[in-house]
Amino acid sequence: SSGINAEYGVKQINLSTIMEGLRVGFLGSGNMCQAVAGGLIASGTVPASNITCSARSEGGLAVVRAMGMNTTLDNGEVVRNSRVVFLAVKPHILPGVLKEVAEFVTEDHLLVSVANMVTNMQIEDIVGKKVGVMRTLPNTPCKVRSGVVVAYPGTYCTPAQSDLCTKLMSPLGLFSILPSEPLIDVASGLCGSSPAFLFMMVDAMADAGVRMGLPRGVAQNLAAKTMEGSAKMVLESGEHPIQLANNVCSPGGTTIEGVYTLNRAGFKGTVMDAIITACEKTQGKPQTYNR
Repeated sequence: SSGINAEYGVKQINLSTIMEGLRVGFLGSGNMCQAVAGGLIASGTVPASNITCSARSEGGLAVVRAMGMNTTLDNGEVVRNSRVVFLAVKPHILPGVLKEVAEFVTEDHLLVSVANMVTNMQIEDIVGKKVGVMRTLPNTPCKVRSGVVVAYPGTYCTPAQSDLCTKLMSPLGLFSILPSEPLIDVASGLCGSSPAFLFMMVDAMADAGVRMGLPRGVAQNLAAKTMEGSAKMVLESGEHPIQLANNVCSPGGTTIEGVYTLNRAGFKGTVMDAIITACEKTQGKPQTYNR
Protein backbone atom coordinates (compact mmCIF):
# COMPACT_ATOMS: atom_id res chain seq x y z
CA SER A 1 0.00 0.00 0.00
CA SER A 2 1.19 3.51 -0.73
CA GLY A 3 -1.25 5.00 1.76
CA ILE A 4 -0.53 7.18 4.72
CA ASN A 5 -0.64 4.34 7.26
CA ALA A 6 1.87 2.31 5.27
CA GLU A 7 4.17 5.25 4.62
CA TYR A 8 4.11 6.54 8.16
CA GLY A 9 4.18 3.07 9.67
CA VAL A 10 7.90 2.71 8.94
CA LYS A 11 9.56 3.52 12.25
CA GLN A 12 12.61 5.18 10.70
CA ILE A 13 10.53 7.26 8.31
CA ASN A 14 11.82 10.77 7.69
CA LEU A 15 8.80 12.95 8.38
CA SER A 16 10.58 15.96 6.91
CA THR A 17 10.68 14.22 3.53
CA ILE A 18 6.97 13.43 3.66
CA MET A 19 6.14 16.97 4.76
CA GLU A 20 7.69 18.42 1.59
CA GLY A 21 4.85 17.25 -0.65
CA LEU A 22 2.13 16.86 1.96
CA ARG A 23 -1.25 18.12 0.82
CA VAL A 24 -3.51 19.44 3.55
CA GLY A 25 -7.22 20.22 3.37
CA PHE A 26 -9.62 22.22 5.52
CA LEU A 27 -13.35 21.56 5.60
CA GLY A 28 -14.48 25.02 6.64
CA SER A 29 -12.71 28.33 6.13
CA GLY A 30 -13.68 30.34 9.21
CA ASN A 31 -11.66 31.67 12.13
CA MET A 32 -10.21 28.33 13.23
CA CYS A 33 -9.16 27.40 9.69
CA GLN A 34 -7.56 30.81 9.26
CA ALA A 35 -5.74 30.50 12.59
CA VAL A 36 -4.37 27.00 11.98
CA ALA A 37 -3.68 27.36 8.25
CA GLY A 38 -2.19 30.80 8.82
CA GLY A 39 0.18 29.32 11.39
CA LEU A 40 1.16 26.44 9.08
CA ILE A 41 1.96 28.91 6.29
CA ALA A 42 3.76 31.47 8.48
CA SER A 43 5.96 28.79 10.04
CA GLY A 44 6.86 27.33 6.64
CA THR A 45 5.46 23.94 7.70
CA VAL A 46 3.09 23.68 4.70
CA PRO A 47 3.09 26.10 1.75
CA ALA A 48 -0.19 27.83 0.92
CA SER A 49 -0.15 26.17 -2.52
CA ASN A 50 -0.45 22.75 -0.82
CA ILE A 51 -3.54 23.71 1.19
CA THR A 52 -7.14 23.51 -0.06
CA CYS A 53 -10.10 24.98 1.84
CA SER A 54 -13.81 24.62 1.31
CA ALA A 55 -16.81 26.70 2.33
CA ARG A 56 -20.53 26.81 1.61
CA SER A 57 -20.27 30.05 -0.38
CA GLU A 58 -17.70 32.07 -2.30
CA GLY A 59 -17.94 34.81 0.31
CA GLY A 60 -16.60 32.44 2.94
CA LEU A 61 -13.49 31.77 0.87
CA ALA A 62 -12.31 35.34 0.28
CA VAL A 63 -9.95 35.50 3.28
CA VAL A 64 -8.23 32.14 2.72
CA ARG A 65 -7.94 32.83 -1.02
CA ALA A 66 -6.18 36.10 -0.16
CA MET A 67 -3.78 34.05 2.00
CA GLY A 68 -2.78 32.10 -1.12
CA MET A 69 -4.62 28.85 -0.48
CA ASN A 70 -6.62 26.83 -3.02
CA THR A 71 -10.37 27.08 -2.57
CA THR A 72 -13.45 25.09 -3.56
CA LEU A 73 -17.15 24.83 -2.79
CA ASP A 74 -16.88 21.02 -3.01
CA ASN A 75 -16.06 19.33 0.31
CA GLY A 76 -15.40 16.07 -1.51
CA GLU A 77 -12.68 17.73 -3.57
CA VAL A 78 -10.84 18.71 -0.38
CA VAL A 79 -10.83 15.11 0.85
CA ARG A 80 -9.87 13.64 -2.53
CA ASN A 81 -6.93 16.03 -2.91
CA SER A 82 -5.55 15.90 0.64
CA ARG A 83 -3.75 13.39 2.86
CA VAL A 84 -4.44 15.29 6.09
CA VAL A 85 -7.91 16.81 6.42
CA PHE A 86 -8.73 19.33 9.13
CA LEU A 87 -12.38 19.27 10.23
CA ALA A 88 -12.86 22.99 10.84
CA VAL A 89 -16.61 23.53 10.61
CA LYS A 90 -18.92 24.35 13.52
CA PRO A 91 -19.74 21.34 15.73
CA HIS A 92 -23.44 21.27 14.77
CA ILE A 93 -22.54 21.26 11.06
CA LEU A 94 -19.80 18.61 11.28
CA PRO A 95 -22.01 15.45 11.24
CA GLY A 96 -23.66 16.50 7.98
CA VAL A 97 -20.32 17.38 6.38
CA LEU A 98 -18.80 14.04 7.44
CA LYS A 99 -21.74 12.13 5.92
CA GLU A 100 -21.26 14.12 2.73
CA VAL A 101 -17.56 13.22 2.37
CA ALA A 102 -17.51 9.75 3.98
CA GLU A 103 -17.40 7.99 0.61
CA PHE A 104 -14.14 9.79 -0.24
CA VAL A 105 -12.43 9.07 3.10
CA THR A 106 -10.00 6.15 3.06
CA GLU A 107 -7.86 4.48 5.70
CA ASP A 108 -4.97 6.42 4.18
CA HIS A 109 -6.33 9.72 5.50
CA LEU A 110 -5.63 11.43 8.79
CA LEU A 111 -8.61 13.46 10.00
CA VAL A 112 -7.67 16.22 12.43
CA SER A 113 -10.73 17.64 14.16
CA VAL A 114 -10.67 21.17 15.53
CA ALA A 115 -14.43 21.08 16.21
CA ASN A 116 -15.25 21.58 19.87
CA MET A 117 -17.55 19.12 21.68
CA VAL A 118 -17.27 16.36 19.02
CA THR A 119 -15.53 13.16 20.16
CA ASN A 120 -13.20 10.90 18.19
CA MET A 121 -15.72 8.05 18.45
CA GLN A 122 -18.52 10.20 17.03
CA ILE A 123 -16.35 11.04 14.01
CA GLU A 124 -15.28 7.40 13.54
CA ASP A 125 -18.91 6.21 13.74
CA ILE A 126 -20.17 8.70 11.15
CA VAL A 127 -17.33 8.01 8.69
CA GLY A 128 -17.74 4.27 9.24
CA LYS A 129 -14.14 3.37 8.39
CA LYS A 130 -10.98 2.55 10.34
CA VAL A 131 -9.51 5.95 9.70
CA GLY A 132 -7.01 7.77 11.89
CA VAL A 133 -8.66 10.62 13.79
CA MET A 134 -6.96 13.14 16.05
CA ARG A 135 -9.21 15.38 18.10
CA THR A 136 -7.50 18.70 18.77
CA LEU A 137 -8.32 22.02 20.34
CA PRO A 138 -6.20 24.89 18.98
CA ASN A 139 -6.82 28.41 20.21
CA THR A 140 -6.87 31.48 17.97
CA PRO A 141 -3.34 32.73 18.88
CA CYS A 142 -2.13 29.82 16.73
CA LYS A 143 -2.49 32.32 13.89
CA VAL A 144 0.55 34.21 15.24
CA ARG A 145 2.39 31.01 16.26
CA SER A 146 1.91 31.68 19.97
CA GLY A 147 -1.04 29.38 20.48
CA VAL A 148 -1.89 26.32 22.50
CA VAL A 149 -3.01 23.03 20.93
CA VAL A 150 -4.21 20.08 23.01
CA ALA A 151 -4.98 16.74 21.39
CA TYR A 152 -6.04 13.15 21.90
CA PRO A 153 -5.78 10.34 19.30
CA GLY A 154 -8.70 8.22 18.18
CA THR A 155 -9.01 4.43 18.11
CA TYR A 156 -7.27 3.93 14.74
CA CYS A 157 -4.73 6.76 14.94
CA THR A 158 -1.27 5.20 14.75
CA PRO A 159 1.75 6.49 16.70
CA ALA A 160 3.23 7.57 13.36
CA GLN A 161 0.09 9.58 12.58
CA SER A 162 0.30 11.16 16.03
CA ASP A 163 3.88 12.12 15.19
CA LEU A 164 2.70 13.67 11.92
CA CYS A 165 0.04 15.69 13.74
CA THR A 166 2.66 16.84 16.25
CA LYS A 167 4.94 17.87 13.39
CA LEU A 168 2.13 19.85 11.76
CA MET A 169 0.85 21.62 14.84
CA SER A 170 3.91 22.17 17.06
CA PRO A 171 5.02 25.24 15.05
CA LEU A 172 1.72 26.87 16.02
CA GLY A 173 2.70 27.04 19.70
CA LEU A 174 2.60 24.70 22.70
CA PHE A 175 1.35 21.24 21.58
CA SER A 176 0.26 18.67 24.17
CA ILE A 177 -1.35 15.24 23.83
CA LEU A 178 -3.52 14.92 26.92
CA PRO A 179 -3.84 11.80 29.13
CA SER A 180 -7.54 11.37 28.29
CA GLU A 181 -10.03 12.75 25.79
CA PRO A 182 -12.47 14.30 28.34
CA LEU A 183 -9.68 16.65 29.44
CA ILE A 184 -10.02 18.42 26.08
CA ASP A 185 -13.34 19.79 27.37
CA VAL A 186 -11.48 21.24 30.36
CA ALA A 187 -8.80 22.74 28.13
CA SER A 188 -11.57 24.31 26.05
CA GLY A 189 -12.38 26.73 28.84
CA LEU A 190 -8.79 27.19 30.00
CA CYS A 191 -7.11 27.69 26.62
CA GLY A 192 -9.85 27.91 23.98
CA SER A 193 -12.13 30.52 25.56
CA SER A 194 -9.63 32.44 27.66
CA PRO A 195 -8.06 34.48 24.82
CA ALA A 196 -11.38 36.37 24.74
CA PHE A 197 -11.04 37.06 28.49
CA LEU A 198 -7.45 38.23 28.05
CA PHE A 199 -8.42 40.49 25.14
CA MET A 200 -11.02 42.01 27.46
CA MET A 201 -8.33 42.51 30.11
CA VAL A 202 -6.08 44.31 27.62
CA ASP A 203 -9.01 46.51 26.59
CA ALA A 204 -9.83 47.35 30.22
CA MET A 205 -6.17 48.19 30.95
CA ALA A 206 -6.04 50.38 27.84
CA ASP A 207 -9.26 52.15 28.85
CA ALA A 208 -7.72 52.93 32.23
CA GLY A 209 -4.65 54.33 30.49
CA VAL A 210 -6.83 56.52 28.28
CA ARG A 211 -8.83 57.65 31.33
CA MET A 212 -5.57 58.79 32.90
CA GLY A 213 -4.37 60.62 29.79
CA LEU A 214 -2.53 58.19 27.49
CA PRO A 215 -3.34 58.10 23.74
CA ARG A 216 -5.45 55.03 22.84
CA GLY A 217 -2.87 53.37 20.59
CA VAL A 218 -0.06 53.81 23.11
CA ALA A 219 -2.19 52.54 25.99
CA GLN A 220 -3.28 49.43 24.06
CA ASN A 221 0.27 48.55 23.00
CA LEU A 222 1.60 49.05 26.52
CA ALA A 223 -1.15 46.85 27.98
CA ALA A 224 -0.68 44.06 25.43
CA LYS A 225 3.11 44.04 25.74
CA THR A 226 2.87 44.00 29.54
CA MET A 227 0.61 40.94 29.34
CA GLU A 228 2.99 39.23 26.88
CA GLY A 229 6.02 39.90 29.08
CA SER A 230 4.25 38.74 32.24
CA ALA A 231 3.24 35.47 30.55
CA LYS A 232 6.82 34.97 29.39
CA MET A 233 8.07 35.38 32.96
CA VAL A 234 5.65 32.68 34.17
CA LEU A 235 6.85 30.30 31.44
CA GLU A 236 10.57 30.98 31.82
CA SER A 237 11.25 31.91 35.45
CA GLY A 238 10.07 28.72 37.17
CA GLU A 239 8.51 30.86 39.92
CA HIS A 240 4.89 30.59 41.04
CA PRO A 241 2.71 33.33 39.53
CA ILE A 242 1.80 34.62 43.00
CA GLN A 243 5.49 34.91 43.89
CA LEU A 244 6.04 36.91 40.72
CA ALA A 245 3.12 39.16 41.73
CA ASN A 246 4.51 39.55 45.24
CA ASN A 247 7.86 40.59 43.76
CA VAL A 248 6.17 43.64 42.24
CA CYS A 249 4.39 44.66 45.46
CA SER A 250 6.36 47.03 47.68
CA PRO A 251 5.02 47.58 51.22
CA GLY A 252 2.52 50.42 51.15
CA GLY A 253 3.17 50.91 47.42
CA THR A 254 1.05 51.51 44.35
CA THR A 255 0.89 47.89 43.13
CA ILE A 256 -0.41 46.43 46.39
CA GLU A 257 -3.09 49.13 46.32
CA GLY A 258 -4.25 47.86 42.93
CA VAL A 259 -4.05 44.23 44.13
CA TYR A 260 -6.23 45.20 47.12
CA THR A 261 -8.82 46.66 44.74
CA LEU A 262 -8.84 43.51 42.58
CA ASN A 263 -9.15 41.24 45.63
CA ARG A 264 -12.05 43.27 47.03
CA ALA A 265 -13.81 42.90 43.65
CA GLY A 266 -13.41 39.10 43.73
CA PHE A 267 -10.99 39.09 40.79
CA LYS A 268 -9.64 35.53 41.20
CA GLY A 269 -13.05 33.98 41.82
CA THR A 270 -14.53 35.80 38.82
CA VAL A 271 -11.77 34.54 36.52
CA MET A 272 -12.21 31.00 37.86
CA ASP A 273 -15.99 31.23 37.37
CA ALA A 274 -15.53 32.34 33.75
CA ILE A 275 -13.28 29.37 32.92
CA ILE A 276 -15.35 26.82 34.88
CA THR A 277 -18.63 27.88 33.24
CA ALA A 278 -16.98 27.75 29.80
CA CYS A 279 -15.75 24.21 30.59
CA GLU A 280 -19.18 23.14 31.81
CA LYS A 281 -20.81 24.55 28.68
CA THR A 282 -18.48 22.35 26.61
CA GLN A 283 -19.27 19.34 28.80
CA GLY A 284 -23.01 19.99 28.50
CA LYS A 285 -23.38 20.32 32.26
CA PRO A 286 -25.71 22.70 34.08
CA GLN A 287 -23.58 25.71 34.92
CA THR A 288 -22.67 26.12 38.59
CA TYR A 289 -22.33 29.90 38.54
CA ASN A 290 -25.07 31.18 40.80
CA ARG A 291 -24.20 34.62 42.07
